[in-house]
Amino acid sequence: MKSVTEELAKYLNTQKEMVSCDLYDLTLFSGTAYYFTDADHDVTYGGHTYLHNAIMLKREQTKLNNVVSVDSMTVSIYATIEDKLGDKPILLAAHDGAFDRATLAMSRCFFDLDGNAMGAVGLFSGLTEVKSCGGLAMKLAVKSKVQGMSQEFPRRRFYPQGTYANSGGTVSSSKEEDSASVVAPFVPLKEVLL
Repeated sequence: MKSVTEELAKYLNTQKEMVSCDLYDLTLFSGTAYYFTDADHDVTYGGHTYLHNAIMLKREQTKLNNVVSVDSMTVSIYATIEDKLGDKPILLAAHDGAFDRATLAMSRCFFDLDGNAMGAVGLFSGLTEVKSCGGLAMKLAVKSKVQGMSQEFPRRRFYPQGTYANSGGTVSSSKEEDSASVVAPFVPLKEVLL
């Protein structure tokens, strides 16, 4: 369930025509954050100014589910050499790995009749992966943070506890031999009998 303020909930339940835009929060792995919007003017919301003229973003449709799901969203970024991420052109920054382990969050912002931002509903957030980058366009695949939940854990396999422990980056091992435990690498999709 999405949480919204009481004022925004009343607005969404009573208005027949609404003005809205998408807000994008791009956070690089270094912690540097950039804020963009697809509106035709800058939007100030939540203490941040979302720039409308920095780059042009276009996303594919998103689906909202009432259960935990693993999903992805594709966002196309159109930029010229003048559009920069930090001090580099954004497409060059993508080639240099700036989007590796970055997160992108997308929200829908709603405006009142006077054009003031009333509130925003978070629609999607995930880790970015550059699918293609060249010319004037870049395609980002934004994968949900719960992407590991889609993988099935192999059943009916025995993974014995070894006589070692990893604590704070230090590997501790026992000097005693244990004939019942064995440490063996797990190779998916291959049967290993121990």
